[in-house]
Amino acid sequence: MEEMKQTILKFIERINAHDVDGIMALVSKDYEFVNSSGDHFHDLKFLRDTWRAQFENHPDFKIRVQHVICDPDGERVGVFGFSEGTYSPDGVLREENHWEVPAAFLGIVRDGKLAYWETYSDASIVFDLIKSQSAAEGVEGKG
Repeated sequence: MEEMKQTILKFIERINAHDVDGIMALVSKDYEFVNSSGDHFHDLKFLRDTWRAQFENHPDFKIRVQHVICDPDGERVGVFGFSEGTYSPDGVLREENHWEVPAAFLGIVRDGKLAYWETYSDASIVFDLIKSQSAAEGVEGKG
């Protein structure tokens, strides 16, 4: 149980360090990611590219862990806290583009590798911010 918890915390540490290679080194070949919309992803190249894009568009993205709970069977780990970042596709961090949402994660580790990672959060605030920025850029581009 402790090994599974430590693998999950290492995974989050690599996320917070924006270390895509480190993230991918911790996942199994049959890794499954489920996003907050309930979409399931298995393709490791796609997931690598997605992490890169996440860090490019949110250069200060991080997960702040408040609680970690292992189930009694030692099969699943729940992580509770916050996800936060600043939407910044141009690399400039603007306070008005910063977001923070409560988040929970479910992780399953097999043979020392993360096999399953599911995120639960209200990502609508992030999507709304991206839409508003895209709309503003479209208006500016027409002038």
